[in-house]
Amino acid sequence: MAEKKPAANTRMEQAAAVKTIGARMRQARELCNLSQSAAAKRLGYQNPSKLSKVELATDTNSVPLWLIVRAARVYEVSVDFLFGATDDWEVGARMTQERETSAWMFDAWEKARQRDMETLKRLHDRMQTLTEAVAVMLSASEESALALARFAELNPEFEEMRAGSRLVGAVERANDAAKSAKTKMERFHMECSVAAPQTHQLSLAL
Repeated sequence: MAEKKPAANTRMEQAAAVKTIGARMRQARELCNLSQSAAAKRLGYQNPSKLSKVELATDTNSVPLWLIVRAARVYEVSVDFLFGATDDWEVGARMTQERETSAWMFDAWEKARQRDMETLKRLHDRMQTLTEAVAVMLSASEESALALARFAELNPEFEEMRAGSRLVGAVERANDAAKSAKTKMERFHMECSVAAPQTHQLSLAL
């Protein structure tokens, strides 16, 4: 039984350290006036659930080292503060000003990002409407070409009618223009699909 005490003590110390780190993470976040959702985004999480588990010390096994380093940078506190080695988390008025400036810049960036997403959505909707219009135009031009060809077949004298050849040429040009528009739209869709991941923007099926 005596041999198991060191291991038990180690587990207790580790659980206590995880609890201290969780409490200091929450304290640092609140000092920055950040919600769990906002802080989670800055720390690299997609949602606040994992950050909540860290702050509440739900998982007493470990806390990712990268999270502690990143939290020190995001919250602008020392690693020693997060580990509970010191209560001194702020370095003068300059740090307060920098933290407030950082929060303002992040909020401004988030608002700009939201505006960009709205613009992309409107662009997507308009491109979808344009794509549908091009498809309708192509279908109508192809139908016109088929109807004219059938008319000429049933009426051999059509070729000798005045402006007959001009009508045929106009229908052919309209059909070619519709096909060209469809090709350009398809190329544009492909370019958007390739560019979306590179720009880290919302992947829109343009």
